[in-house]
Amino acid sequence: MMKTCPLCNTEMPERYNYCYQCGEYVGQTAPVLPGAGDPEAEQRYRQQEWVIHYGCLTLIILWTVFGLWFFFNMNR
Repeated sequence: MMKTCPLCNTEMPERYNYCYQCGEYVGQTAPVLPGAGDPEAEQRYRQQEWVIHYGCLTLIILWTVFGLWFFFNMNR
């Protein structure tokens, strides 16, 4: 879900209370939904969030594992 700043029209996540672009308070503004009530669009949006979250987690784990492997093999 996204909010729009009433001052600069920047879109930001619903959890933000202040605009990260201009600093305006946006705590009480109405969220802008992707697809506006379309269940198929909401499903795609949730699936995209899931892919992004788990993709980032996978990259962090791989970066840590290969970083540690490289570090310990370089010191031999």
